[in-house]
Amino acid sequence: MLKLEPNKYYHIYNRGNNKERLFYSPDNYEYFLSKFNHHCFHVFNTYCYCLMSNHFHFLVSVRSVVEQKRLFTDSNLKSKVLRSPSRHLSNFFNSYTQSINKERNRTGALFQRPFKRKEVDSDEYFRKLIVYIHQNPVHHNFTKSFKDYSYSSYSHFLNFDEDSFLNREKVIELFGGVVNFNAIHAENIFDVEVF
Repeated sequence: MLKLEPNKYYHIYNRGNNKERLFYSPDNYEYFLSKFNHHCFHVFNTYCYCLMSNHFHFLVSVRSVVEQKRLFTDSNLKSKVLRSPSRHLSNFFNSYTQSINKERNRTGALFQRPFKRKEVDSDEYFRKLIVYIHQNPVHHNFTKSFKDYSYSSYSHFLNFDEDSFLNREKVIELFGGVVNFNAIHAENIFDVEVF
């Protein structure tokens, strides 16, 4: 199993257990992101995400240990023990699962285990992965236009005035500006090899 190490970038993704739904209502998507932010902001810089009814994608980097400790001290988590990045993700998944199980009167695992992770080891791969993640809802027939999809980070890059937990500056810098960001998104990434 690939260990999540400080100052490295990762594609984190997973789907519902037995390909079941993870999200049942618009509120579930918002709640999932708020839980992620609550349990994981102090551990990860997040660059993009996409949530679909039965799976999700995040592109993140693990913060330095010094930064994790500083942000963790300021967090409102009940436990004051800084754990591994994987443990904080696991706590996030467990917390969300408990909420959905209560809401839907269900029991058992919500996510497949273990969650998937792949290291992102170049700027080119980073850029392709962002476009891949944003275009994913079209690829899976959730929408005809990824620009209109409500549960991805794409729209957050078009309006820098709104609050966001995303590290948008790093993304726009690696794309060489907003114009290039939009131009590259206009290409069909699924016509090229991403993985």
